[in-house]
Amino acid sequence: MTASLCLWRAATAGLALGLLFAAPSLADERSRSPGGPAEAVASSAARELTAWVLATADNQGLPFLIIDKVGAEVLVFDREGALLGSAPVLLGLARGDVSPAGIGDRPLSAIAPGERITPAGRFLASMGENLGGKGILWIDYDAALSLHPVITTRAADRRLQRLASATAEDNRISYGCVNVPADFYEEIVQSAFQGTTGIVYILPETRSLGEVFFPAPGDGPSAREGGPAPD
Repeated sequence: MTASLCLWRAATAGLALGLLFAAPSLADERSRSPGGPAEAVASSAARELTAWVLATADNQGLPFLIIDKVGAEVLVFDREGALLGSAPVLLGLARGDVSPAGIGDRPLSAIAPGERITPAGRFLASMGENLGGKGILWIDYDAALSLHPVITTRAADRRLQRLASATAEDNRISYGCVNVPADFYEEIVQSAFQGTTGIVYILPETRSLGEVFFPAPGDGPSAREGGPAPD
């Protein structure tokens, strides 16, 4: 670790902690009783990356969100780095940080369970639509990776129950896309990214933060309209 990296981590630790514990976390709704106090709970990795983004202005004045795969939670921030909200997420069935080559060109039926990965990294994202005309946030078009309202068409998946459960262990179910509560998508994600591009940071689960994000990574692929159906 370089001396400069140590300095900005120390200088911004208090800022990041205050930011991430100042607003309610929708993930806490899993375990707290109605009407009880809400406390934002972000992992140390999410706090560290938030501090780095703010200290380096890596978001380039754009709204951004951080997806914590280990904690199965998403944090959404405005252009200035203010926390707009957080929510539980559903993620790819398989553990891993790199999408298989050519995954976006395959039909869902051709993607094996071990390939259903939500990749880690930094991505330039924007609002768009899938082939069915449904609104989604395109994270990586070429890999058919998006964030969208939770899919409820397959009852056996129990996706709503998985989102509401008290553990992150049952939040692995998708082909790689990120599912969020529908109201959170409409009220927080759409509002933050409407009319602009933004940055999506997906934290690693098998690699270190340093391998994926430090030093400052380059831009991810631009999002575009169209593409396969979400999962």
